[in-house]
Amino acid sequence: MENITIGDMQHILVNLASIIASGGVVCAFALKIGKKILNNSLDPFTKKIEELEKARIEQHEETKRELLIVKKELNKNSLNTMKNTICNENIPITERLVVGKEYIEKGGNGAVKIYLHKLAEEYENELKKVDK
Repeated sequence: MENITIGDMQHILVNLASIIASGGVVCAFALKIGKKILNNSLDPFTKKIEELEKARIEQHEETKRELLIVKKELNKNSLNTMKNTICNENIPITERLVVGKEYIEKGGNGAVKIYLHKLAEEYENELKKVDK
């Protein structure tokens, strides 16, 4: 067996360090190239995901607009049904007044609101007559 000198050890360590450093550079280069290849291969999927997200947002906004239309129509129909109840003289006055209160709370106004005030006065007058 040969004797290894300190100089030989230094030379071996320098060469080993060079190999390790070169390997690190090669690994960094390979990672950079690999990342580029991966990104390029994922581009179609990324673009598709972005398109789907945009379509989802547009659909969400459209749904919100449609729900607003339905809500307005439902409120209008509700107010019309309440008007019919309030003005129907075959329904007891107390029920008409209860529906009238809800009608006003939901934004009902105009001639029906005036009619409700007269109906309430009429009901109060009837109660006063009964109490006498």
